[in-house]
Parts: sequence; structure tokens; C-alpha cells
Amino acid sequence: MAYYIEDELTGPALGKRRPTVNEYFLSSYTLSIYDGCEFGCPYCDGWAYRMRPFNETVRVAVNLVDKVAEELEQISRDDLVAITALTDPYQPAESTYRMTRQVLRLFAERGQPCVILTKSPAVLEDLVFLEQINQKSLAVVMFTIVATDPYLSSKLEDKAPPPQLRLEAIAALKRAGIPTGVAVIPVMPYVNDTDYVISTTVRAVADAGADFMVWEYLHIPSERHRSRINDMLTRIGSYPPSYYRDLYGQGAQATPLPNASYRSGRDREILLRCDSQNLPIRAPHSLFAGKINPHSEASLLLKHTAARDAIQGRAQLATLGRDLADLVFQGQATDAQLRQSPLYPQLAKILGGDVVGERL
Repeated sequence: MAYYIEDELTGPALGKRRPTVNEYFLSSYTLSIYDGCEFGCPYCDGWAYRMRPFNETVRVAVNLVDKVAEELEQISRDDLVAITALTDPYQPAESTYRMTRQVLRLFAERGQPCVILTKSPAVLEDLVFLEQINQKSLAVVMFTIVATDPYLSSKLEDKAPPPQLRLEAIAALKRAGIPTGVAVIPVMPYVNDTDYVISTTVRAVADAGADFMVWEYLHIPSERHRSRINDMLTRIGSYPPSYYRDLYGQGAQATPLPNASYRSGRDREILLRCDSQNLPIRAPHSLFAGKINPHSEASLLLKHTAARDAIQGRAQLATLGRDLADLVFQGQATDAQLRQSPLYPQLAKILGGDVVGERL
């Protein structure tokens, strides 16, 4: 069990508005409820940014709710806030402090759209607030699931609730009308990236009724974290260090993500399996249409289309879509630029006359 340290937040509670909308979590802002995480999953790169163990202490800002209330008055009511960072908002500390619940109460009163990323079915305890938010704007719950196999999950995240409970929570949220998604983050080479594991995970996610699934690859930002990953691998099976050196490089040539060739191959396989289950690889447009900032909505539509274009080899279209998405989010896109996109009719409808220098 972690030590809880009550503290006061001296800086802002919300992160700065993002320069571009987050295509995975639909968000313009992020909010961390706690500092530190009792789950302490060994693959989490939160370990890389601390000198002390990531799960040793959890700092609780007793003035967080007041800070959030103040800062919400300074942001747009249709900008989506992601309650997601390096710590879980429903880790065990939540049962004592209920900071996430208090923040969601604020969001419900204001109708502030939000996404919650968690590994805990305890999010169901706040269903009443999620329903209130979703009635006024949008509330999405995403669960991190790196594998559905109980044995593998116990080796990777033994302090987090079992994946089966998360899948059951998805079904419960769907029955209540709350949009849900799954984040397979991270995809770990030679661990949960095999065709078999991917197939079983995608099938379980689809069967639970999730609206979409996203994924990203294991991030190794430093040699210190690389050592932790190597220790994790030895607990799972026999993995020669050369396996990861081939994908991530070593020394001065080391990169935080596996090489592009590996990612491209896995992307295609994951997309193939998602398509076979009719499981979207990003939040469907219908899920957030008309519920968030129009610039965010149009930008997400472009980015989500670009994600599929990139995986399927349409690099030029993907680049066009991502570049245009950034211009749209920043309010700098012109009608002429929008017309270059095959999505122009939808973009025009979303943005109306709100285009730089020209009227649609």
C-alpha cells in the first residue's frame, strides 16, 4: 500500500490547452487527479520521471476541487477535458478521498465534456455524474486493457483490477448509455503484440460492447526505464536483450518507440482484426458530433480519417489530413484549404462560417 501525503496544489490543476486536439482522448485539456499511482504497473513510463518508486507515495492535493472550479471558469464549456495522465483517477486512494467524484460533480453542474481513462470498475460508483454530464454534453469512459489473459495480466499489472472486471464495467456503462472505449496502451513487443493475443483482446473488447479501441506502443524514454522494462520481461519469460535492442536501438541510437517498420506491420494487423469485429479504431464521429467545440470536432474527424489512411498506406492523404486538422483546431484553416480534403462537405457543415478569411 502506498503512503498518502496530503498537500496543496500551488500551480494550475488543468494542463495548458493543447496545441492540437488529442486524437485518442478527444481532448483539449488534461487533468491529473492524484500524483503517483498505487497500481504501479511496471511498463508505465511514469516510473521514468521520478527518482523514488512511482507507487511508493500518492500525493493528494486537498485544494484540487477548488482549483478546478476556478479554472473551469477560464475555459470554454465545449472544450473536452481528459481525466487521464500518468496516474489512475480510480486508484485505491479514491475510496478514501473521492477527489475524482468531487471533480465529476463540478463537471456535471457545468456540463463540461470529459473523458476518463482508468483500469478500475470503481468508475461505476460515479455513474450518476457521468449520466448527468453525458445528458448535457459528452462523457466517455475508456479502460486501459493490455491483455485479457488473466495470467499475462497478473504479470503485467498485478495491483490493478483484473481485465475481466473492466470488460464487465464496459458492458454496464453501455447499458447506462455512456460511450466507452478501450486503450491497448502499451502494445509491448513480444508480450501482448502477437496475432493470438491481439485477436483475443479485440474480440473481448468488441463482445463487451466498447464503441472503439485505440492503441500505442511501449514508450521507453530513458535507460533507467529500459532497465525496468528488462526486469519486467524476465518475470514474464525468457526474452534476450537483443529482442528490444533490434527494435529500439541502443546507446546513442536508442529511440523511445520501436522502429517504424515494426509499428507499421503491427498497425496493419491490429486494424485488420478490429475491422473483422466492426470495432472502430478511433471514437466514431457520431459519438461526439455536436457535443464538443466545432474546431475540435472537425479536427478529430480529420485526424481519425488520417489514422486509417496512414495504416493503409495512403501517406499523402494522411499528411494532408493531419496538417489540416491542426489548422482547423487553431482556427487558421481557410475555405480553400478545407476544399482540398475529401471530407469538405462534413467539415463545412461542422464549421459553418467560422473559417479564416472566408465564409462557407
